[in-house]
Amino acid sequence: MNNGDNLVNLDQWKNHKRENSFSDYLKVLSFNDLMNESNEILNQIKSDEGDIFSKTRVIMNEFTTRLEKESRHLAESVKDLKKQIEDKLH
Repeated sequence: MNNGDNLVNLDQWKNHKRENSFSDYLKVLSFNDLMNESNEILNQIKSDEGDIFSKTRVIMNEFTTRLEKESRHLAESVKDLKKQIEDKLH
């Protein structure tokens, strides 16, 4: 066993914790507040501020989770959109 097998990249761990915290925050928002948060992210994208990719991915996950309860078709559309965005950013 290599000693490096038990090491965790600190930046990856921080990003994971930040995303989980943001995800928990989104889960308690009303749908209207979730839309407002999304608009805020769009404004940040326009002004090129912050860790937008991470926040966008988490917001899209929350929309997908909520939409799956209402409409499988809409949830699949959001998943497809998320994949297209991720493909363009990588």
